[in-house]
Amino acid sequence: MATPLNEDVIITDLETNQVYHKVAGDDDEVITSLCFTSDGRYLAICSQSQQLQILHMETKSIQKTFKLSSPVYISTSDSTSSLFAFGGSDGVITVWDIEGGFITHSLKGHGTTICSIKTYGEPHDSIWRLASGDTMGTVKIWDLEKKKCLHTLNDHNTAVRGVAFDDEYEYFLSGGRDHVVIIYSTKNFKPLFTYPIDEQIEASGFVRYVNNKQYFFTAGSKNILRIWEIKTGDLIAKSFTPLETNEELMIIDVVKLDNNNESMYLVISDQTLIELDLNIEDQRIQQNDVFELPVKRKIAGNQGIIADIKYAGPNHNLLVMATNSPALRIMSFDKPFELRSYEGHTDLLNAVDVSHDGRWIATASKDKEARLWAWDEEKQDFENFAVFQGHAGPVTAISLNKTTPSSSSSSAAAAAAPVFLITGSSDLTIKKWKIPKEKGQVIKHSVFTRRAHDKDINAIDVSPNDEFFATASYDKLGKVWSTESGETVGVLKGHKRGLWDINFYKYDKLIVTGSGDKTVKVWSLSDYTCKKTFEGHTNAVQRVKFFNSVSPQLISTGADGLVKVWDYKSGETVKTLDNHDNRIWALGIKDEEGDSFTTADADGKITQWQDNTAEENRLQEVQKKNKIEQEQNLSNSMKNQDWSNAFLLALTLNHSMRLYHVIKSSIEANVDSESAIGSFELETTIGNLNNEQLLCLFKRIRDWNINFKFFEISQSLLHVILHNFSIDKLIEIPGIMKIVESIIPYNERHYSRLDELIEETYVLDYTLEQMNQLSMT
Repeated sequence: MATPLNEDVIITDLETNQVYHKVAGDDDEVITSLCFTSDGRYLAICSQSQQLQILHMETKSIQKTFKLSSPVYISTSDSTSSLFAFGGSDGVITVWDIEGGFITHSLKGHGTTICSIKTYGEPHDSIWRLASGDTMGTVKIWDLEKKKCLHTLNDHNTAVRGVAFDDEYEYFLSGGRDHVVIIYSTKNFKPLFTYPIDEQIEASGFVRYVNNKQYFFTAGSKNILRIWEIKTGDLIAKSFTPLETNEELMIIDVVKLDNNNESMYLVISDQTLIELDLNIEDQRIQQNDVFELPVKRKIAGNQGIIADIKYAGPNHNLLVMATNSPALRIMSFDKPFELRSYEGHTDLLNAVDVSHDGRWIATASKDKEARLWAWDEEKQDFENFAVFQGHAGPVTAISLNKTTPSSSSSSAAAAAAPVFLITGSSDLTIKKWKIPKEKGQVIKHSVFTRRAHDKDINAIDVSPNDEFFATASYDKLGKVWSTESGETVGVLKGHKRGLWDINFYKYDKLIVTGSGDKTVKVWSLSDYTCKKTFEGHTNAVQRVKFFNSVSPQLISTGADGLVKVWDYKSGETVKTLDNHDNRIWALGIKDEEGDSFTTADADGKITQWQDNTAEENRLQEVQKKNKIEQEQNLSNSMKNQDWSNAFLLALTLNHSMRLYHVIKSSIEANVDSESAIGSFELETTIGNLNNEQLLCLFKRIRDWNINFKFFEISQSLLHVILHNFSIDKLIEIPGIMKIVESIIPYNERHYSRLDELIEETYVLDYTLEQMNQLSMT
């Protein structure tokens, strides 16, 4: 599967869920059209800059680059995989020979942008056709052998988004945004059937379905794919009917795989793909049922803004996401491109929480409802368990109880069921809800309701023993409440801006808050005073969580796109992690030790982090051992007057003074009296240095050249380097010119001082000469 990502193209292997190849594009020139050949050997890439690139899939190389006459928004390939056809925004259709690398046809006749295109037949057959539709409703049938237009059809009054020939070349179909599908006879291209479709059509065509019989399909603004009988217009099958929400989704394209009548892909406007299963028992059709096409899988193109994430599932291998979509989204780390979505809410999700065992999910939505989802062992999937209604505004925060209640029930799921959940809303209240024992209930009465804050409540967390819960609000306050009575037991006051997150530490009486004032504060649950303040983020702290049972540590994410790991006792940053370009709204920690955690940002980018401290420690131990061995070898080389080896070891170890003493000792030994550094072998070694080693050596020369005591060695080395390397070679080394610029002023100072000394020697010579003359007289 090839998909555009701004100016780049990402090619994904859907069987392995791995990125197969990435094609980097030109800056700010977005991709407008992509098309594979039927055999998958070539990919045509069209960009806004009118550039066409033909990618050879096996070699992963661009085979041909060509500039088209206008931007292309629609393209197709013929059945033989030898030709591409491109519909331009100038109304010109360009047919491209892939192997030859040239244009075979340039078909002109449309006066506006081409928005649908399809070929039929093989090159030089008696029936070799191309159909095209434009944004004004005109459809043209072209004879590719004779390179002329055979028919012009003007039966639509707006954009034609679907044109197709059936397999036997008996029917031709066109579907438009005027809600009409017209089926023509290919003998004279006169309309045989006209079917009004109660939606704006974005894709239509022929498909083989039950008993390999031919039908036609439509898809568009109602976000439903429907399969129809050609001669009667009867509805035969359709995709699932989505829940009506505030999210106006539509099918913008349908991908029907060549030589594959088992599935179709729906391209949804929220950047998801839905694969439908076309296999069906034929008796369902005979009973005149409208069959609902089962979903094979969903693929996420982009999750959108991710507001909250949590690990879920019995093995905690699923990632639950609250996104700017009403559907609850769940992703598997084993298959990260595939998506599970669950309908229920009618407006976007604000927050999620998951029980300790991963089998229960609580969701908070802008639709003023909270929902609870339970894991079904039989289906190995989540299902809607209960709905909680009562808030007057969007539910902005939610938290389940933490302890697992004891139960006499034999059901493992019932034994692990949570007891209560706490919700917070933009109506400025918090509510405690009791979890029902039976699924399918709508709970409208809470255990208690309290006016909590003066501004929106952004986060809620329940204490590890369920005795307390805490709220964080945009009114700059954090509050700790009694779970039993619903009364305030402590106020966390000290932040200068609103709070975004709050979290209890499981192993001590500590609680942490993250705020828009760019700080993280840790508070004591004994007296509710601030114990420590952590500063380091350059923008608001969006999420903060405790981890590590042995010694408290924290992870925070910010609007600056950074992730920071803090040590509570030292008050210092342990690590700063950078892999996001936008505000990090969401943070999920897999276990209490923090060995694995995930972050997600406003661009929909998800990053999974793994603790590699042990690996780093092992690496440091190896490096330390190697360093000791190298230092020993350096000492041995110095004793043996092996200046070349000693020089390389000192340079590798980055020991400035040891390197100085190697050069000095070589000069003093003076094995080769004509050498500037006492050894021609050492000069040869310096002449073989790579760019990185040369840059390091220049840094040492710069440092020594500052000091009058050491400058002679630096000047000798400069002499050797300039003798062995050309100026052109040296200036190509990145960063070296800045070092040279810092060396020059000190060189001038040293030479001025030497000139002054020489002048002073002339005075001394004159004085001595005069004294000699006096003594002679």
